[in-house]
Amino acid sequence: EGKGRRRRRGTTLPSAIVQETPLDETSVNWMPDERVSQCFKCNKGFDLFKRRHHCRSCGRIFCSGCSSHRSRLSRSDTEKVRLCQRCFTYLERLGSV
Repeated sequence: EGKGRRRRRGTTLPSAIVQETPLDETSVNWMPDERVSQCFKCNKGFDLFKRRHHCRSCGRIFCSGCSSHRSRLSRSDTEKVRLCQRCFTYLERLGSV
């Protein structure tokens, strides 16, 4: 208790996820490509064949394997966007996926 934010259906989300996940593409602070040389999750280096992909929710940079999920950021969005596993799981728990 006190370590997360209480939500409907009795689930608790870690405070870090609640605070770090903007879930609004217009307010995301994207990491600059040139400052990142490896995937935020698996730490594999980027090169000509392993491209960088921004999670549209948190703005971090991942390889394609670690950002393979797609979902709408809100129910009003018509287009599904690329998400990392962490943000996809968060949206899934909210029931937005």
